[in-house]
Amino acid sequence: MNTTHIDRIWVLRLGSIYLGVEPKALKEVLEIAQSTPVPLAPPPLLGLLSHQGQIVPLFDLSRVLQVPPADSTTAALLEVEGQSIAFMIDEVVGLRTHLSGSWATPSQEPLFSAVLQDSSQSIRVLNESRLLEYLATRMSASNLSTTAYLQT
Repeated sequence: MNTTHIDRIWVLRLGSIYLGVEPKALKEVLEIAQSTPVPLAPPPLLGLLSHQGQIVPLFDLSRVLQVPPADSTTAALLEVEGQSIAFMIDEVVGLRTHLSGSWATPSQEPLFSAVLQDSSQSIRVLNESRLLEYLATRMSASNLSTTAYLQT
């Protein structure tokens, strides 16, 4: 089985799932007071945020990952391929560094690049590009203009 060593990863919790995000992709953690709903939006799209003069789509990954929705007002803001997207999370567990003895094995799940075993935790490492592609496909499949929601 192929393994990959990961030196640093942000760990976020969504329900019972621990998500790993590459440090270069996680731009900020936001407190969400409200988002602007989008009429006829597909279920993963919660609404739009205005952040530093930019319109950012806010997603509910709990529907995608089939876990209970985040019970917080916290969102992770990612920048992927020049696009900003945000998704609700329950908490930021922290930045894991010096992951000696922690190895990632390739993931069989399409939205994840690897699964990192660290102590007693299993951390699913997000493949940010595949996540963006998946969400864009969901938007276009719902006859919404993907460009309108996933542009910077």
